[in-house]
Amino acid sequence: MTETGLNEPGVEHHEPPTKKGSLWWRLLLLVIVIGAIAYVVLNLNRPAETPYTKAAALIREGKAAAALPMLEQLAKEHPEDPEVNPWLAQVYLSTDRLAEGRTYLDTALRLNVKGPTLSPVVLAYANYYEGKEDFDEAEKLFESAATACPAQELSAGRGNLYAKWADHDLTQNQTVQAVKHLELARKFGDQLQEPQKSLVPHRLSEAYRQLAASAELAKDDKTAIEILDKSLAVSDEPMTRMALAAIYSRTEQLDKAIENYKSVTTVDANNLEARHRLIDLLCQTKDYQGAQEALLELTDKEKSVENYQLLAAVNLKLENYAGAVRAFEDACDLRPKPELLKQLEAVLVDWSNLLMKQKKFQEAASVKGHAERVAEQLGMLTKEDKVELADKQDKTVRVDDPRVPPVALSSSRIWLAKGSLTPEGEIKIRNISGKSVADLALTAVFFDNTTRRQCGTVSLPVATPQSQPFAEDGARSLYFSCPNIVKPEHQLAVIIFWRGHFLKEFPVSKQ
Repeated sequence: MTETGLNEPGVEHHEPPTKKGSLWWRLLLLVIVIGAIAYVVLNLNRPAETPYTKAAALIREGKAAAALPMLEQLAKEHPEDPEVNPWLAQVYLSTDRLAEGRTYLDTALRLNVKGPTLSPVVLAYANYYEGKEDFDEAEKLFESAATACPAQELSAGRGNLYAKWADHDLTQNQTVQAVKHLELARKFGDQLQEPQKSLVPHRLSEAYRQLAASAELAKDDKTAIEILDKSLAVSDEPMTRMALAAIYSRTEQLDKAIENYKSVTTVDANNLEARHRLIDLLCQTKDYQGAQEALLELTDKEKSVENYQLLAAVNLKLENYAGAVRAFEDACDLRPKPELLKQLEAVLVDWSNLLMKQKKFQEAASVKGHAERVAEQLGMLTKEDKVELADKQDKTVRVDDPRVPPVALSSSRIWLAKGSLTPEGEIKIRNISGKSVADLALTAVFFDNTTRRQCGTVSLPVATPQSQPFAEDGARSLYFSCPNIVKPEHQLAVIIFWRGHFLKEFPVSKQ
């Protein structure tokens, strides 16, 4: 293109074309040429679509029914080609023609068809059998596919099979079979996906515990211990150690029982049942130093009158009068009762006398003054409370006295299950009246020591005029649960009454 103009009169001027516009046109032309070449190359190298590839594409798109005629035609035209067998097996399964599909799958396995198509079909058929709870057939399929398919491609499927099989066994109360199948599931556990991978060891450990419980019922403690040791090897869980500790306690292997209870309290700091049993065993073995440490940890988590009373008793065994006084004072802060104040006063008097013997007169005078203040507090109690205290201290009181309960509490278990909001309890009572009792009922009061309020009251009938009397020297277990929900983070207790008279207070163990 040429431009002309008159810059000067009579003079013509010519402008050359711009280089920039020419460069852009060249680049555009180059891109078009390269694109055309690429298009031609791709189309020349692209394999022609065959019925086989078209059918495979339809199957991947979930259109198995549309792919079926193509695959059947291919099987007729090329019976020597084994690659079509896995595809046909998959399509027949998708269209609910199981028998025909299984024939083609077995053919593929027999011919040892290689490639990525066989393992997914095996897994699909196994899932079908598992859904029908035909676990034996699924296992046989995996065993027949073991030589044709890579092991790592089927491991997760086999693990899931045995896990589901074990679940089915447990619903049928076939614990031995469940253990066998969970052991097999654990064998393939590395290939499982979460959460199944983490759940298998826990479920196997639980199944072992069920077997151990059966051995305990058969009074075969040795076998029960061996099974529980296997459970620990699979998964070290507090429930297993609690079961082991209970057996060791019953068989007088107290050191091993203590070891297991300590392990539980270390792992599960809120397992109050384990703490209570540990403290009982430490006291039984006269390990008062260990019992003191365990009680101090317990009272940090569960503040109850009984715990402080036991801590005071342990401190007295260690001649730790200061610790005993603190424990009794804490007990009185929770629920001031005349018997607690009387015990506190007695400890202070004994401590004062001991200090006098040691010629620590200033300390003795201070402790004696403390005892006098407690005595004054005790004197301010109502006359009724004093009478009740005197009756409890009078060992010659008549059995038929209306203020003396005809029963004694021989054992108890009060607990709040994990995740539950209603505490439960079981107490065992024994008739100590020397005669049968025709009318007897106890009352269980659930008490929240944190808020200082009742959570609920339950009546525990033992005998009525219309029922059989409570036999002389008889024993009975009473089960009960709280009628209301509670706050599990609070310090809870159960108080047992008879005709309005306090019998005993139990802390609620949180599991």
